[in-house]
Amino acid sequence: MTTYGECKVTLEDGTHYDLSSLASAASDYDADSGGGEDFKLNVCRGVVSELWNVDDPEKVGGFIKRPDGSGDFSLGSVSNNLTLAPGTREPMLIYEHGSKCPSNENEYASTAIRFVCSPSDFGAGTPRLLAALPPGDRACHFFFEWKTHVACPANPRAELESGHVVIFFVFIAIAVLTWFGGHTLYNRFFLGRRGLEQFPFPSCECRKPKVQLQSTQEERPRASRWAWKRRSQRSGYSHLPTEHDEEEALASRFSLADDDDDDHDDARALGGEVDAWRGHGHGGARSSEENGESRVGVHQGLVNL
Repeated sequence: MTTYGECKVTLEDGTHYDLSSLASAASDYDADSGGGEDFKLNVCRGVVSELWNVDDPEKVGGFIKRPDGSGDFSLGSVSNNLTLAPGTREPMLIYEHGSKCPSNENEYASTAIRFVCSPSDFGAGTPRLLAALPPGDRACHFFFEWKTHVACPANPRAELESGHVVIFFVFIAIAVLTWFGGHTLYNRFFLGRRGLEQFPFPSCECRKPKVQLQSTQEERPRASRWAWKRRSQRSGYSHLPTEHDEEEALASRFSLADDDDDDHDDARALGGEVDAWRGHGHGGARSSEENGESRVGVHQGLVNL
């Protein structure tokens, strides 16, 4: 339901217009008529200028100043009943029962002022004459357009909702500040912390990742090292492979069968020489001397097994 008040109107959806701030007790507003006559208006109250030869001057909402001495021309009696324009639904004021029309003494002057929302006009704005009927000096009905930021609509419901949101965030900010200040005081005076430690900042224990290089010796399985040692003993070698001898280790793994055959042949040959030494002993050496040979036996110096 649309409600009307003193220079105010509220629509069913909550849209609210209020032009009461345009009522001026200091001076009247000069309208832009495009040259010619001097129009003066006021809003929701009577004009404050001195009038000449006008009926009921305290009720006049606007007039035309005429310096020829014939008297001022009233544009209509003041009204604070704000209505809406039929096409645009913008706020409008209508002044009626002004001076008698020059063309018809039974007809009285009237004025319609349509207010347009203009956020760029931070002041009261300036009324502008759009039309006067009938045209010419015998005009009796006037139409004005008034651009001002005061004519911009307000929505109390939207403002109330936005106010709730603002209050909510204010409470959140107060709660956060209270928590932060309380923890800071506790850390400083009860725990004796100083510097950044007294503030309740979240702690982050970040450790740098450790890079560990594993040696080739550790990566090599223990069983493979023992297998290599056994193969070395069987083949008659007294040394073990070093850590860096990777190529020889790989070659030995693939030649295991050949090494076993060579070990078996060496053992048979060594056993035959030992048996020959035991059977002949030093006799072989003496026969060599008798024959005039002075060379030393191949196996001279071996321990008598």
